[in-house]
Amino acid sequence: MRPLVVFLAAAGLLLAACTSDPTTSDEYADLEQQLAAVNQQLAEATVEREALATASSEPSDRYQKSLANQEAVERILNDPESYGTEDEVVDLLASYATEDAVMDDAVFGAAPIKSAWHQTLYGDAMDAEIDNYYRWLSDDGSQGGVLWMWHGTNLAGNPFQLPGISLNQYDEEGLLTYQYVVYPYPDEYVDEAIAGNGT
Repeated sequence: MRPLVVFLAAAGLLLAACTSDPTTSDEYADLEQQLAAVNQQLAEATVEREALATASSEPSDRYQKSLANQEAVERILNDPESYGTEDEVVDLLASYATEDAVMDDAVFGAAPIKSAWHQTLYGDAMDAEIDNYYRWLSDDGSQGGVLWMWHGTNLAGNPFQLPGISLNQYDEEGLLTYQYVVYPYPDEYVDEAIAGNGT
């Protein structure tokens, strides 16, 4: 009889072990808390990563301001007569640059932006226009450029056409601070186009 009692007791213990709920143990509760903490950290890291990705894909404030100013200058150049007198047009163009901004022409030298715009469009007997063909801007809005055609009547009263490129620098407000102008021709050819027989 005694072996039967021992057997039944052992069977009872085994059955209890098999039917007990492991999720009620302290060890399980600790693991569950650790898992919840890890999941929370993962969720926070995911939110932060997505925020950084969104921020890096959106144009910066400087970029947007520089782009808006590029577009405004282009609109004026496309139809200067709609913006008033020669002086008013030049003043408006200069308003998209800092007060100390310079246009540095590879052939004609550097000049303050306002007087440079006046000479480019209206200086002396000059009657000229600029057609922009392509413009670009760096991701941070600090640098950009324009491919254009300068054309009209030159200083000698002759027709001319000159393609060129402006390489621009912009401040934090998107205002032009420096413009470097270059041409795909020798200096002598550019001089003749503007002051001589034209092109």
